[in-house]
Amino acid sequence: MDIKSIKELAQKYSVDELNKFADEFEASGIPPVKTQEDPGSQMSDYLMGAELRVLLDQGMNINEATREFSKRVRGVLT
Repeated sequence: MDIKSIKELAQKYSVDELNKFADEFEASGIPPVKTQEDPGSQMSDYLMGAELRVLLDQGMNINEATREFSKRVRGVLT
């Protein structure tokens, strides 16, 4: 997980665009917007960026959204 890349994706693209990137990448194997070399990490960046964007669209600023998203990830990993 590259939080810098995820934040950039979330700030630059809509949820629909990020989901479209994930679909295109899954279908073609070619990343529409490249963030990492590893395909699994690349796909994760799109999907996590979409989740972060949802929080931004709910009115959170980028730092609040990142903290909330990171808290959710840590909850799953523990």
